[in-house]
Amino acid sequence: MDSPNFFWPWFSPEEYARRYALVRAGMEKEGFDCLLVYGISRSLGMEVGQSNLVYLTSVPSFSQSYLVVPLDGEPTMFVATPSHIKNIRDNAVIKDIRGAGSLFKQSGGMSSNTGPVIERLKELGLDKKRVGIVGDSGWLNINLPHEAHVSITESMPDTEFEVVTRWYENLKLVKSEEEIARMRQSAAVTDAVYDVMMHAVRPGVRPCDLYSIMARTAIEMNGRLALHHVGRTPMNNPDMDYPHFYPLTTPIEMGDVVMTEVGAGIGGYYGKIWGTFFMGDPTPEYEKMFELAVSTSHNLHAAIKPGVVAKDLIPLCLDDIQAAGYRAKTSISGWSTLNEPPDIRATPDSVTEADFVFQKNTCVSVTGWPVTDDEKMGVWLGDICLVTDDGAENLHKYPIRELNVIT
Repeated sequence: MDSPNFFWPWFSPEEYARRYALVRAGMEKEGFDCLLVYGISRSLGMEVGQSNLVYLTSVPSFSQSYLVVPLDGEPTMFVATPSHIKNIRDNAVIKDIRGAGSLFKQSGGMSSNTGPVIERLKELGLDKKRVGIVGDSGWLNINLPHEAHVSITESMPDTEFEVVTRWYENLKLVKSEEEIARMRQSAAVTDAVYDVMMHAVRPGVRPCDLYSIMARTAIEMNGRLALHHVGRTPMNNPDMDYPHFYPLTTPIEMGDVVMTEVGAGIGGYYGKIWGTFFMGDPTPEYEKMFELAVSTSHNLHAAIKPGVVAKDLIPLCLDDIQAAGYRAKTSISGWSTLNEPPDIRATPDSVTEADFVFQKNTCVSVTGWPVTDDEKMGVWLGDICLVTDDGAENLHKYPIRELNVIT
């Protein structure tokens, strides 16, 4: 099955058949007659996200997208821009692609983008049936826009609608062999992007210059750059424990600590590196924090295995960092197609999602992250791992846990 593009390359027909079988088995178990999957652009450049929708279509559309997935029969995708339909149809693994947006004339004049979606739901005979609404992101609680939710539900008052975004995301947490291969490929792209960035760092270089270098490198590898945080602050007067989402024009100088969050990949699957490096020798306190971040992430790698419950990891997330006099912001988050379950973050005495149970062949981002109480100083180190019987296998090769000092 050859893909006609390199922005959103296809998996095999067997992989898509597996996905539809998985989702429909879940629908049948929960009593859903149809799913309505929503997607919205929420990143920069041409990396438009919509990962819940892409899972079944292979490609998102610009702006808003809808996918109607009946329990039986062919799915239908709706895109908001008329001129994009042919391109989306050429790139999608489904072929029923229709328009839905303010640019599409409906009877009575211009309509909202839900009109054609409602017509399709009615075509399928879903009155008095159950429809699950899958949003763009459970992590961000993006389900349907209020206007769209009201329009759809009021047009079909006898239909039972239920938001099931997190349920759907949990269905697709365990990765297939093809997905794991794509994740390894995307981690390698991220490693290469990060390596090129590190070789470009010197006094006078601006974080925005590093962004340009990373984006060009990703594109030259047929990949995309989804995350590009770069932030710098002087070690002797710090004011940052989290890098800037929009890289600034203030030049990097000797004596700075630089924090980064870089995610690149192929076809909507991404690696991610949370890195901290130093312009000149780190101060003793920064070196201490760096060592804490290293040991915390290493210990978590060894401990995360199938069947482990998040609350069992609380001591590893908190104890060493807090004993050293710092606040722990250590996190373990689901990651392959942007944010997925879980979202495990350290609190003063516990972690969020404490009852989450790790499963084999899921991908997680494991990050050691000590900060000062005023959050003006911090170090983080993390990357993407695959949960295996022997612990969390790091998919990245770049040595972020070695002390990187630019001289």
